[in-house]
Amino acid sequence: MKSLIRMTAGLALALALATAQAAAPAQDDEARGRDLYMRHCAPCHGDRGDGRSRAQFGLQPPPRDFTSGESWYELSRERMLTSVKYGRPGTAMVGWNNRLSDEEIALVVDYIRGHFMHKPRDTTLQRGRRLYKKHCSACHGDRGDGASWAKNSLNPPPRNFTSPRSREVLSRERMITSVTYGRPGTAMMPFSSRLSSEEIEAVVDFIRQRFMKGDEEQSGRQEAAPAMPVVTHRAAQAPPPADMDLPFPHGLQGDAARGKRFFENNCYVCHGKAGDGRGPRADSIRPPPRNFLSEDARRYLNRPALFQAISRGKVGTVMPAWRTVLDDQQIADVAEYVFQAFIRPGATAQDGQKKKAPRPRAERRD
Repeated sequence: MKSLIRMTAGLALALALATAQAAAPAQDDEARGRDLYMRHCAPCHGDRGDGRSRAQFGLQPPPRDFTSGESWYELSRERMLTSVKYGRPGTAMVGWNNRLSDEEIALVVDYIRGHFMHKPRDTTLQRGRRLYKKHCSACHGDRGDGASWAKNSLNPPPRNFTSPRSREVLSRERMITSVTYGRPGTAMMPFSSRLSSEEIEAVVDFIRQRFMKGDEEQSGRQEAAPAMPVVTHRAAQAPPPADMDLPFPHGLQGDAARGKRFFENNCYVCHGKAGDGRGPRADSIRPPPRNFLSEDARRYLNRPALFQAISRGKVGTVMPAWRTVLDDQQIADVAEYVFQAFIRPGATAQDGQKKKAPRPRAERRD
């Protein structure tokens, strides 16, 4: 009897070990995928994959919201792998095939699909269908191409959702805004006082799925958002130049070689490998990325200023706060590379140790 108990216990232990060993690689892959996403994707797509990052207001079109029902229906795994590898023309999405291996690309795609993309419940589309019939079909028609009476009576006529033009210009974000706030100069009234935000999203998703499905390369996300004004500075009297000999805070000393590797794998997509603000994403960003070769940059961007900008980001721009991804030493490394390569060529890390570091400014907490 004791032998049988020992044998049973041994089998149970072996089974538990085998199960744990099988689960370990999957857990490791998930952790790697998350790390890759947070490092390379979250600055634009957001920590939650919903596109609600600081960058969303400066990118044209805005970053993809992976949590939307539209993304679930549009994005196959193969399409996502291709997009990450080769980028998306007309957007700020660049190709990552020269920085990530095929395995890493697959890991980050699978992480996105597993954590952010969920099949919408049928009730969501059914709800959208019901709301469309009740509130929208009277003008836009049962088939989304405009009711006959409305075409002849309203000026301008209601939107024909089935037209190629609608697929071209109507992003999901624009449609939600139009339903919420109306369209000035048209018969389209705001529905924010009658429908909840969830109901508005449901009816928009129904319209897009029912009437606006084109080919896989649907261009609804190609619409350029209104350009943000370029930040300019009126200065009757320019402030004095920054002290370029000030060191990093906290006694840090940057390693330019390490910083160069990070810059050329990440920062260059906006700032350009030459530091001139002409990276692959630059044309899609408003205001444009910083040109480190400009007179202003070389006048004011000393080590403390670079450290703070990289760490905390820049409000009103797409520059994210890298302190959520990098530690202080890594930030100092990147800042040191930018300083030596573009701001003050010929400088050395030791030059930044000759003066006392300034006290870091306290963050505002509004």
